[in-house]
Parts: sequence; structure tokens; C-alpha cells
Amino acid sequence: MKNNVRRLAYLILAGLGVICVYLALIPLYIDYVAGNNTVPADPRIAARESQIKRGDILDRRGNILACSVPVENGYTREYPLGSAAAHVVGYNSSKYGAAGIEKNMAKVLLGLEGGNDISALRNRILGHPGMGNDVTLTIDAELQKSASDLLGGQKGAIVVLDPTTGEVLAMASYPNYDPAQVAGYMNQPDSPMLNRAAQGAYPPGSVFKVVTAAALLSELPKMARDNIDCTGQLKVTGFTLRDNAVHGTVDFRKAFAQSCNVAFGRYGLAVGNERFVRQAGAFGIGKQFEFPLPVYNGHITPAGKMDGPNLASSAIGQGELLISPLQAVLLAAAVANDGIIMKPYLISSYSNAKGGQINMQPRQWLKAMEPEVAAALTEEMIAVVREGTGKAAALPGITVAGKTGSAENPHGRSHAWFVGFAPAHQPRVAVAVLLENAGSGGAVAAPIAREVFRRALDLLDS
Repeated sequence: MKNNVRRLAYLILAGLGVICVYLALIPLYIDYVAGNNTVPADPRIAARESQIKRGDILDRRGNILACSVPVENGYTREYPLGSAAAHVVGYNSSKYGAAGIEKNMAKVLLGLEGGNDISALRNRILGHPGMGNDVTLTIDAELQKSASDLLGGQKGAIVVLDPTTGEVLAMASYPNYDPAQVAGYMNQPDSPMLNRAAQGAYPPGSVFKVVTAAALLSELPKMARDNIDCTGQLKVTGFTLRDNAVHGTVDFRKAFAQSCNVAFGRYGLAVGNERFVRQAGAFGIGKQFEFPLPVYNGHITPAGKMDGPNLASSAIGQGELLISPLQAVLLAAAVANDGIIMKPYLISSYSNAKGGQINMQPRQWLKAMEPEVAAALTEEMIAVVREGTGKAAALPGITVAGKTGSAENPHGRSHAWFVGFAPAHQPRVAVAVLLENAGSGGAVAAPIAREVFRRALDLLDS
């Protein structure tokens, strides 16, 4: 009798030990699934996870961007769009961890979001079939592929966004990588795993004159009616700010359309460092926001440390100023949306483990300027495309508003930029194009932007 009791006690203790081991694994598992660790804490967890049929990642039309397909001993991920959407969708690797939406939405894709984590873990350990939930993005797969193709093997990025909602319609970056074969892309010299669209840090050049113009029209509207004599250079306390041409006498419209550095250097100096830096912040420069992918928040010299040369240089998008293409598209989006910047978002909806549907809603983020300032800037940006440096972005039958940039940098030729929106008076898409070391924004980036506008508007009408 005593032996039976002892055996029963041993059995209970053994069972408790097994439960303790399982419970100890739960935080590791949840932490890994939540994306806080890039690689599994225990290979047994990774092996178990491979037996879960992760949910699909879909575009805004229901096209599959990532799905699980059965293989021996579990599932593996397939990516129908391949490298074209790699920086958005990301990857999921038992050896290299996860990135992109695959990482950010792992709990949903594994069927844990909104459910009972302990129950889900128990089912997986006991070998019960696991089933994840789907995630739908705001991305349009066809537009995403078109944007990727339009980069044409040039280093750079394209971002397309609905300025009235903040929905990201496309986000392409090159060099890119095959999300199903990430091993060959790790630690490569051209950084193909880097999402240049959201994480790139670039001097914006003259596209930043949108910010300077907003500050001038808001703070010193009378100065916008003055003429300025451009001699090709501007001296500021011993520093010479050089222009790309001698523009002669220019008013505000001509200065904006011809991207006159002398005029905008003077505008920046007149606005002053405090108001200029505050205006940049109103456009989101240096501000954090929730986004499912890693983002660069931008850099601008603090007002208290910004001297005259730095202020004049920053007013034309140079100096110590750095932004990402995602931030650049928000410059155009703010003008397009009457001065209001909607918070950019990528995830449209997802299901949870209880069968519920979570739908994301557009949310206002910042107010960059008053509506009348945005209206005035819209006309200036239209003039850029009609008669200024952005003519190559013009679309027959559709009014396009834009701004070009050719940003000097220490790594060679200028970075080519274009930001804009269309149709100008009923905006549906805002676009930012960046090409590293490609030269003139008007000559190189603007024609690509035109094709992005054409394709985006066609798809939205289809």
C-alpha cells in the first residue's frame, strides 16, 4: 500500500515538473513570437512553430503576399511577389528570425492574438494542429510591383500614400532581397535588407523647400510678395551658400518653381531658427509614430544650436538635415490634405483567435499648416510641374503638384528627389521618389513619379 502511495506521489511530482517546464517556456515563446527576439530562444520552439499554419498576408484587394505551404514536418512560407514587397512583408526564418509584417504581426499570424496563450501553447506542444489568422495590408500588390520595377535596379525608394487617410499604397526599396532565401543577403555591402523607404537617412535637398515655404507663408506672408535678387550665391557670416544658377530678380513663385537657393536661404534666415525648427516638427521631422516597420525619425539641428549658415543651409534642405522617403511623402501629403497629416499606416485589418475582425481606422496625426497656406502651396507646386523644374512629372489631363530636389551629399553625385500629389485639387495619391546619387531630381526622379502617378490613379479607378 505504502509503495503505491509513493509511486503516486512520484507520478504527481513528475507531472508537476513537466508543467513547470512548459510554463517556463511560455514567456520565452511569447517573447519570441511578439518579435522581441530575432531568433528562437529554443530550437524546439522553432520546430514546433514550423508545424503551425501561419495566416496569410494579403494586399488591399485580397491578393496573397505571403502564405504557408505544407512541407515535410510542417509548413514553410511562400512570397508570391518575391523581392518586390520584401521590405514590407518581411521574412520568417527558423535560423535568421523574422522581419517586416511577418515579425510585427507574428502573434496574429500564429493565431495567438486575442486568444488564450497558455491554451494555444498547450495545443501546440501536444501536437494539435495550429492555425494562424490573416493580416490584410493597405498595400496594392500591382502598384507595389510597378513601383519596384520603376526603380529599375537603381538604389533608392518609392513611397505612395493616400494623403486623405494615411494608407500606404506602395513602399518599394532597392536593392531588395528574396524573402524565401534570406541567407544569401545577410551582411552584403549594398545593404539589401535595409528598407530605404522607411529607414533611409538622406539630405532632402530642395523638396524641403515645401517646409520653408510653409514657414514663410505662415509667419511672414508679406515677404512672399517681395522680389529677391539672386546673384548665384548668398554670404552668411563668412559662409557662402551657392545656387545652381544666377536666377536674377525672382518673386516667391519663381523662386519656388526654379528652386532658387539664394531666395530660400534668405527666407529661412528671415523666419529664424526657432520658427523654422518648429515648422519642421509640425511636418513630423524628428517625431516618433507607431508604424509596423522600423522607421527613421529624421534629424534637424535643434534651434538653440542652429547658427546662420546652418539655418540657411537647412532652409534649402542641406546642412545637417536628414529625412527618409516616408517622411518626404508626408511633406506632399500635408499640402494635399489642407495642412493635416494623417498617421501613415500599413495594416488594414486582421482577425484574432476568437474570430473577431479588427479594422484599422484613419487617424489625424499632425497639423502642419493652416488650410489657406496649404492652398497657396498647392498652386506653387502646380507651377513647379507646369513651368518649373518638375515638368517631367506632368500627366496629360491630370493636374500634378510637385517639388523636385537634387541633394548634395558626401558620397558622389546628388540624390535625385521628387515629391508630389495628384490630382492637385482632388488629391488621391501622394508620391515620393528618391534615387541615390542619380543627379537631378527634375531629370531623373520626376519622370518616374509621373509613371507612379499614372499607374496609381489607373489602379484606384479600376
